Amino acid sequence: MFTRILSFISSSRRDILILFTALFNRNTPKMIKTMTIVAFLYLISPIDFLPDMIPGLGLLDDAVVVPGILYAMLQMLPTSVRAKSEAQADYLGPKMPWLLAICGIFLIAWTIFVFVAIYNFIFN
Repeated sequence: MFTRILSFISSSRRDILILFTALFNRNTPKMIKTMTIVAFLYLISPIDFLPDMIPGLGLLDDAVVVPGILYAMLQMLPTSVRAKSEAQADYLGPKMPWLLAICGIFLIAWTIFVFVAIYNFIFN
């Protein structure tokens, strides 16, 4: 699952950044915000139109459906929102490795915290 997500992110990083920054813009229509979240959840979800266990076809729907939805959402963005989101994406693009590293460290620390809390709750 993680290789699928990483390959998708590397192939369309700028488009993802544009939609991500558009999520936080007040002028972005709610439908586009909802579709962006649904597309990401579909990408990480084990439930697909074609199951991933079918060799070749299982990954084909992810490779077609999610980029198609993202492309459609980019086309539906209002021009003012898209221009502002593109400027923000160009600013964030070079900083992505650092941002991802910080997010990864935060996620690992949060996971350890949750496991320690559960362990202390069960055994103490």
